[in-house]
Amino acid sequence: MSSYGELFSKINPDETSAIENITDAYVTLLSHVSKVKHSIPKCSGNNNGASSSSDISNFNNRNSHAPNNDYAFTCNEPEKLQDLNQIRDDFRHLQQLVKKPIKNFEHDVNDIINKLEQTTSGSFTTKQVRAMLSALENHVMKLRFHIPSLPSDMASTSSDVRRYTWKKQSNSVADEKLPILHMNHKFLRSSVFTELQEAFEELNTKLKHCLLCFAVVPENEVVKRRLLIDWWVGERLVDSPATEEVADEILMELMAKGFIEPVKQRPKLVADRFKMQPRVRCVVIMLAQDAGLFDYDFNGNPTANSSLCSSLFLLKAEDGSSEQILSSSRNFDPENLQTLFNFNEPFPDWRLESLLKENNYNIVDWFSKMKNVNVLYLGRWQSSGEHHIEVESIDFLKGLMNMKYLRLLSLQGISRINELPKSVCKLTNLRILDLKACHNLEELPDGIDLLKQLTRLDISECYLLDGIPKGLAHLSKLEVLKGFLIGNLKSGGRSCTLEDLIGLERLSNLSINTSSRDFPTEEELRTLSKLEALRKLGIAWGMKQENAVPKSVGTVNSDNRGQDSGAARPTRGLNSILSLQKTRDPVTLELPTKLERLKLQCLPHRASPNWLIPEKLKSLKKLYIRGGELENLVQMGNAEWTVEILHLKYLDEFNMDWEALRKSFPKLIFLEKFKCRCLAYGQCDADGVWRKP
Repeated sequence: MSSYGELFSKINPDETSAIENITDAYVTLLSHVSKVKHSIPKCSGNNNGASSSSDISNFNNRNSHAPNNDYAFTCNEPEKLQDLNQIRDDFRHLQQLVKKPIKNFEHDVNDIINKLEQTTSGSFTTKQVRAMLSALENHVMKLRFHIPSLPSDMASTSSDVRRYTWKKQSNSVADEKLPILHMNHKFLRSSVFTELQEAFEELNTKLKHCLLCFAVVPENEVVKRRLLIDWWVGERLVDSPATEEVADEILMELMAKGFIEPVKQRPKLVADRFKMQPRVRCVVIMLAQDAGLFDYDFNGNPTANSSLCSSLFLLKAEDGSSEQILSSSRNFDPENLQTLFNFNEPFPDWRLESLLKENNYNIVDWFSKMKNVNVLYLGRWQSSGEHHIEVESIDFLKGLMNMKYLRLLSLQGISRINELPKSVCKLTNLRILDLKACHNLEELPDGIDLLKQLTRLDISECYLLDGIPKGLAHLSKLEVLKGFLIGNLKSGGRSCTLEDLIGLERLSNLSINTSSRDFPTEEELRTLSKLEALRKLGIAWGMKQENAVPKSVGTVNSDNRGQDSGAARPTRGLNSILSLQKTRDPVTLELPTKLERLKLQCLPHRASPNWLIPEKLKSLKKLYIRGGELENLVQMGNAEWTVEILHLKYLDEFNMDWEALRKSFPKLIFLEKFKCRCLAYGQCDADGVWRKP
């Protein structure tokens, strides 16, 4: 076929009647193709009905004998024959409409019609017919990009036309939303489209792949930096060492090219969330389709229709049915999958179970056949914690044992996971294990030491977790550990201790949840100082409650202000006693001297403790204090902090005047105060933020 860009190039956009007729004919054709495609029965057997690229390349290969798991297709049902003839008539009708302005199109339409006529003779298998109709559907879908758009006041009243072509009553190209811009003739010829396409070509291969990951994200959705980094690690686009630095360079370049923009939902000096403008996403979607990475439905949601696509998405239909995922997943062989991503499904195991029953698969068996998967993201990825996800049981996770190439496993925010099966310990290539906010998780498997490649483990906000297996201390490549537990644990001596972590020479980011109000003791401070690679430290104090999720003013890692955490507010009497700890030896009591970021939550001290010493923290640039009874940060001898970024939140008793604060923090460039009732800094804006002029 001649290039799609030429098909409708001679049609005058002002000829509204001709354009509307072409559009109506196109929509009719596409709906009939889709209807016939989904009416063809899938082959039975255990190959999951997979339609590979080899199937598509064999459209014209006649085969008088169907394979064991397939059978010959004969169109002996009058209704099916009528549908196929209707498609042929639709093509001929469309051909008549475009014949005059585009003469090249006639040969191509006739070629497709001849193939459709051959299917009625029974010379193809059902598998080949389904593959042919899939290719035909993709062929027709591409035509939609080049149909000229109607003036808004002359638009068709057909609901199908409105859905499958362009938006009506739109004031500008920039205002149009998906899937509209995909089908807008003006947009494809606009300077915006051309500039973005040229900018994409200037990117190197790695940057192109990193950008195309954004194509999965829904329109106007805000994406956390953490998700992008984890995904890129899973896809082998970035890797340790210096993962964070490399990822930040990628984000900076994508921002500089105009593909993404930072989102500062909360007052921050540096954004950790990003989004993509709708018109940019349209271009990226088209580029992802061309690359065979993803395919999309009319609403701009990812599907698995592309024969080259190796990704599968759990996608809940708008009416809550399973039709959308079933139609987008029928042709998938689990051995070909490299990514399984939960787009928005609240019951992922149930949805998969429903899908697999049609193919005579057990979910555990199907998971066990996913031998080449790199990314298994079943948990919550959205910026908001409002998206509920739960599973009926963890049986399906037993199929993880054969995923030798899996690098990213996320179960974040999934309820009703009480424990992890031993199959998790078979993931010898796993880099990232994300269990954040698995509120029902009570224990980790003892064989966790087998995850020799693990670099990041997040068990923060797992409030029922009681202890961590000692095998954790053998994960020599671990760089990030979130939610480490210290205190009066039921597991006692069987649990990994702070001292056990000394052997983790790469550990640079550690967050600790402790039920001990005396933490850190002199011995624990000495242990912390031996973690020579440590640059980021977070400590949350609180009492663990039985059979309940503890309450507090908010977690160190919380996405939302005021979200409850696992730390309880200490009493005034206790704080008065603990404040006496200032009398201890200041030389011995000190945090790791190379810390660059420190987060303290519910600090059980009214005065600044002796281990929080400016002279010993010369590398500290970021200080976060959230909740507790702290009254000030004044040090004896008027010592000065090197901190540049200071966050003070939920500190009811904090009372430090502006002059004293500026004197103690002479290098300060950014301050945020939130719900600190005794602070009334006139220098801060309405959001409680001050930035150095």
